[in-house]
Amino acid sequence: MSIAPILPANEAVLRGRFPFVHHRLCQVGDRSSDDCFYEKTEKGLKLFIRRGEKQFPAYGEKKPEKLIERWLSNLVLAPDSLYGVSGFGDGSHLMRFLEDTPVATNLFAAEKDPALLRETLSLIDVSSLLANERFFLGTGEPDDDFFRDIETVALNGAQTVDTIVFSPLYSLDESYYDRMRNEMIRQYLVIRPLIEVNVRTAVNIQENTLENLPLLAKSPDIGQLANRFADIPFILIGAGPSLDDSIDFLKSVRDKAIIVCSNSPYRKLINSGIRPHLVVTADPMSPTLQGFQNVSLDGIPLAAPYSAFPEIIRRFAGRVITWNTLNPIVAALKQRTGINPGTQILEKGTVSSCVLDISRVLGCRKVLLIGQDMAIRQDGKYYVEDSAYGDSGSHYASIDRVQNLPGNTLEKVPVEGRLFVYLKTFEEFIAKNPQVQYRNLAEFGAFVKGAPYQTFDQANEWIMSGDSSPFEIALDELFVEQGKTDDIDLSKIFSPTQKYVESILEKSLAAALRIEALPAKYAELNYSNNPKLKEILDLANEVNGLVDSSQLDWSILFEGKTKGELINYRKTIRHISNPNETWATICKNKEYYWALAEGAHWFLGLFDMHLKHKSKNEAMAKYA
Repeated sequence: MSIAPILPANEAVLRGRFPFVHHRLCQVGDRSSDDCFYEKTEKGLKLFIRRGEKQFPAYGEKKPEKLIERWLSNLVLAPDSLYGVSGFGDGSHLMRFLEDTPVATNLFAAEKDPALLRETLSLIDVSSLLANERFFLGTGEPDDDFFRDIETVALNGAQTVDTIVFSPLYSLDESYYDRMRNEMIRQYLVIRPLIEVNVRTAVNIQENTLENLPLLAKSPDIGQLANRFADIPFILIGAGPSLDDSIDFLKSVRDKAIIVCSNSPYRKLINSGIRPHLVVTADPMSPTLQGFQNVSLDGIPLAAPYSAFPEIIRRFAGRVITWNTLNPIVAALKQRTGINPGTQILEKGTVSSCVLDISRVLGCRKVLLIGQDMAIRQDGKYYVEDSAYGDSGSHYASIDRVQNLPGNTLEKVPVEGRLFVYLKTFEEFIAKNPQVQYRNLAEFGAFVKGAPYQTFDQANEWIMSGDSSPFEIALDELFVEQGKTDDIDLSKIFSPTQKYVESILEKSLAAALRIEALPAKYAELNYSNNPKLKEILDLANEVNGLVDSSQLDWSILFEGKTKGELINYRKTIRHISNPNETWATICKNKEYYWALAEGAHWFLGLFDMHLKHKSKNEAMAKYA
């Protein structure tokens, strides 16, 4: 049977909110579901489940609403949570769930069969469900794309994650939905800390970027070295305890491979007589400086984003190579000067992911992992001594709350949560780069899929034909060219941004204060059509129009303090309700205006301080 096209109302929402789901439904074609089918009855469409020669209604024989009510009555839900449901069905149980649960409860529906979901969307208008901001959807194989929207849930402030079984649909493929359940929880537990770090460091990132601009505006980009070193092996140095065992090996192969480390093991290498070809830092926070304390920098080049901790950038001044982190301030700099926008580098959880991606940019076809244990040793050690982590006493870890995973030479090794995130990041990256050979020297570390363990003898033979000198020469040439570049007037370049943010501050502050001045009587229902309220609602269009007038400048404003303010705003408005919907909308708008005003005020002070060279007190006082 040929499946009708997706209903226009459903497709319009699907394309906007769930493009990956839409893509998978388009791939289905005219294939129908093997497990379920719809049948027209006197009361409309009815969903049936096949069981061999038998069939039965998914929502019960007589009154589907009773089955749904019984299901909902057995649920004990926590506020501010994300719940996963097995099976989309005809969407009726999902709509009831959202109607009967608190506004801070989010719902993720997993539908195993894209063909069934496509058929549902071609027959039943569920556009209101799809458009609900608390609802999220996945179908098909539970991969990263499947759970992409969980990031939005994390930003919405969900505190817990759990799953719910809706029995008739769960029974179609219990193993699939069990995998979905486990993967959803894992993905959320991985994503949420990263989101929290991103939000927590947003202020630092913008402060650092504006402070680093004068030093880095003329710096070369890592992409200028792209695909030039296919025949030179790449050694990625981590700060795991196996680095102690690898020192002699590294000394013997220093001239055969490009040796790159993060700030964490840098001191260990230098104090052991090993000079890396490049050191990488990415964290915007001050603790990263520890790796460079009381140790010679000896003309070693640094790779870093514009958001790196400024003191580190100053210490390596003149020998810094940069990359693009989708930083809107850098994007504006590049766009308004005509400079190449730069090369994007992966930043996911650990600076070692940046180092790994740099190997891709350079075009190296052999990558050797050293000190990437990703596991805790039996003595509790998980970082090498004489590293940045050693300063804080964190080279030993508790082995509580870990999972035991396959090791390189041991059957199982203990892996705690943060190391697990690193492990999965590496595995995902390696899987996406099959053209590269990866090997791992961490004898007692965790097994990294795609990077089999090698002994030192095997590794030496593997890289013996390499020569790192072309890389060193190429870097030196880039830094010579850097000194010939003309200076850039940063204040002039960012003048449009300053004017844009000043307008945002003026309009949002005026709107927020106007709402604050409204008497309490306007919250009453009989004032819902009052002209004064309508005037204030019109202000929203004015502010929104200003926000939308420059995507680039809005991105700059958003990616600072405004990000945290708007996340808090989203959490606040979930609890705003009133029978007078107009009043409730105005109250939500007020919180939005305050969030914008706070973010804009902070940014303008920062702009004046760093690009107009005023003191911090002078800069902030101007906008007080």
